[in-house]
Amino acid sequence: MEMARLTNLIAFIICQLLLCNLASAQGANESSPITEFELPESLSASFAIDMDRDGRIWFTEKVGRNLAMFDPDGEQFAVYPLPDSWGRVGPSQLTVTGGDVWFTIRRWADDVTQTNVLGKFSTSTGAYVRYEISLDASPQEIVADDKGMLWLLAADSNQLFRVDPVNGKVLSYEIPTPNSNPQGLSVGLNGDIWFSEPNANQIGRFSSGFFEEYKVPTAFSNPGDTAVDDQGNIWFAQRAANRLGVLYPELNRFDEALVPTIGALPHAIELDDDGRVWFLEYRGNKVGVFNPTLARFDEFEIPRYNTFPGEMVFDPKRGALWFTESNAEITQLGKLSINLANLPAISTVTKGGETRIATRTATGGAQVEYSTLYTALSLAALLFVAGVWVALRQREVG
Repeated sequence: MEMARLTNLIAFIICQLLLCNLASAQGANESSPITEFELPESLSASFAIDMDRDGRIWFTEKVGRNLAMFDPDGEQFAVYPLPDSWGRVGPSQLTVTGGDVWFTIRRWADDVTQTNVLGKFSTSTGAYVRYEISLDASPQEIVADDKGMLWLLAADSNQLFRVDPVNGKVLSYEIPTPNSNPQGLSVGLNGDIWFSEPNANQIGRFSSGFFEEYKVPTAFSNPGDTAVDDQGNIWFAQRAANRLGVLYPELNRFDEALVPTIGALPHAIELDDDGRVWFLEYRGNKVGVFNPTLARFDEFEIPRYNTFPGEMVFDPKRGALWFTESNAEITQLGKLSINLANLPAISTVTKGGETRIATRTATGGAQVEYSTLYTALSLAALLFVAGVWVALRQREVG
């Protein structure tokens, strides 16, 4: 009987140690690498976001007529309302090139104002310029390539546009698949333009005047934002499939990774200087990151509840990710410090025949090693069973 008691005592101690380790992992989650900045009262929820060459953060409102800037060094906001002469419209998507912020516009729901308009805001003079472009379309997304050319997508006309900001010349290109609902615009290697086609479950490419389309393997995955890495691989969010996808264009091959949080609705994607893939979880209320080399996810809970994180931009100067929070009841701008995220060093990549212990990542980046957890639980179970067996044997003998 004494042997049985001793065995059960050891098993109990091991279980308590496991619980302490798990509690400490959960405690690590309380120290979040995410900081949130309250917007000025004149602003509604933040929406689209980009960064200028001086490291200032520019963003638009989800509903409103203002373009806004946040200076991280002084932690100061500045708000620039559109001129009244523009009518009942507000900035929508934006891109920063040189010293200018270019943006598309959205109109009020009850208004009939034409939205075939581009806006430009000079960061040096604070002046707006309005350009009415000869399009029978309403462009939404906008990016600038390395040559300063502007590229736009118009889902309502299923077209891609190239705009020369110097002479205003516009070229339009019809996307081959009808009603593809193009979005997720990005610029890749050699100036190639990449985008997703959610209605067709495809990734599109425009290069040297020609389109190519790639069918995503997972049906009805609803691909969204895209980003291109240094190798020319195309990363994209699969909102309905709750996955991240990557396309290797030269191989005509896809890979996919399932996001740990169920129903997270991943949608915005950015790459950092180390090749990690960052994304936002619209329903999961988290910032996630995927390390392609380690095939590892980390997720970080946003402190404020139900923020509907919208878009983000990588800040190499500060080693940070800035993101918008699009919930209309929340007026904040988010920042995740990559250094504080305590991610595994890229230099620890598995090479050759080295064996790496598999890890499971808890919310906030805390880790529990499978090998340690499995061994301890197995030992506790064996000791418990042994204790029960000894007790039964002694009872039989007695």
